[in-house]
Amino acid sequence: MMLKRFLAQRLALGAVVALVATVAYRSIQYVSVDRATVRESCWTWRWLPFHPGWLWPYLSMFVIVGLPWLLLRELRQVHRFALCLLGMAAVGWLIFMIYPTACVRPSAEGQPESYAFLLALDRPNNCLPCLHSAMAVLATWALLRGGPVILRGPLGQVLLIGWLATICISIVALRQHTDVDMLAGMALGGAAAWWWSRG
Repeated sequence: MMLKRFLAQRLALGAVVALVATVAYRSIQYVSVDRATVRESCWTWRWLPFHPGWLWPYLSMFVIVGLPWLLLRELRQVHRFALCLLGMAAVGWLIFMIYPTACVRPSAEGQPESYAFLLALDRPNNCLPCLHSAMAVLATWALLRGGPVILRGPLGQVLLIGWLATICISIVALRQHTDVDMLAGMALGGAAAWWWSRG
């Protein structure tokens, strides 16, 4: 009974945060699109070729962000994780309104249906900062500091940091964001991780 209540509290909080973030992000995509600064290239796009196969590492961000809800040892850590996610989202949304950005992405023509689905679901604006990399950095740090012993050990550290690096590469390789977007998101995630650690 205690375990069920323990999981129910975490999952309920995660569902609320996910709902708030999704509704706000989806709605703001249509607000400032006409004012967006469109970027057609960046230096990493020149040497990192596009490939739709990067979609799966890109989507794995939702897995790594979901793990802290279940694996953080204390409920207070989960509460602070939720606040950090919402705080990052609020900062991102403010920047999206002040300085809207967009990226030119490869056409879905001739690409797998999974890539076409991504383009249909995720509009090419609201790029700076990249909340994808921000959330991945925060989740990785939370797991490294507050997750199970196996994740805090050397093998777990290599796994999590390698996973984070793969996600960040996929963000640029899929042309969802430029390198500057991705790095700005990592900086935002790093600031949130610092604040999470102080809780």
